[in-house]
Amino acid sequence: MLKGTCVLAVGLVAALPAVAYGQAGPGGCQSAGTRGMCWVEATDPGRSGSASSPQQGSGPAQQAGGHASGRPQSACVDQPWTPPPAGDPLWGGHSPSEGSLRLLICQGGGALQGWPRVVFAPNGQPVVVPQVSPAELAEQAISAMGLSAPDIRLAPPADSAHGATIGFPVWMWTARREATVGPITRTASAGSITVTATATLAKIDWSMGDGATTSCAGPGTEFTDELAGQQSPTCGYVYRGLVAGGVAAINATSRWEIRWSGGGQSAFRTMGLTSSARLPVREIRTLNTRGPR
Repeated sequence: MLKGTCVLAVGLVAALPAVAYGQAGPGGCQSAGTRGMCWVEATDPGRSGSASSPQQGSGPAQQAGGHASGRPQSACVDQPWTPPPAGDPLWGGHSPSEGSLRLLICQGGGALQGWPRVVFAPNGQPVVVPQVSPAELAEQAISAMGLSAPDIRLAPPADSAHGATIGFPVWMWTARREATVGPITRTASAGSITVTATATLAKIDWSMGDGATTSCAGPGTEFTDELAGQQSPTCGYVYRGLVAGGVAAINATSRWEIRWSGGGQSAFRTMGLTSSARLPVREIRTLNTRGPR
């Protein structure tokens, strides 16, 4: 990655003006109103252990306005914007007197498609499109998964008239969709680099609203009426006393394990996503009386 190059927060995308592509041919730049477009190339990053050197057979990142024949190219739009004040992390330690911050959106072979990028351009030097790392592509692939917190299901259900009863089993599970139980695999590519990421649901941690927690390996077992009175074989709980206010605030956190590989690199990470539900908890009291003998 070039010194002074930063990636702009994705949240800025919605605020950016519309981008039109295809207004310039390979090897040149042209003006598009207040926007400039150049055809550029971003080469593969180095493999693990030699991150400062590009892979064999790839040249250095091309400056705006140039390209290498026969290699993937990217159209990058130089967007008009108001840079942050001096000292902002996006400046990467540079000062406005040394150069300017340029906002680029690239489309095509050598850059992260549609992602805004902020690049520091020293005075008197052309803009250089930063290289795309496998880690950046991995984040793009993970974002495309749309991973979801548990879609909580309870028996008795949260909207039932009486809810859970002290001493009787409660079943917990999540509705089964790809985004809630996985596994999910997505890929992202830039130029000759392709990164594949796979997310697997390892477990769901349940906080039951009475101070107790329990972990279930997997999504849990769906309740059916013929199982009434039985305990869940995979994910259940029994309340032993009343909860404050008579309603248990239940939280369920899915624990995702994510592995990715590509571009000569690989990594493992975890992610936790939480959803909530409320379940009334009641107590049934019985009164035994002795009748006449």
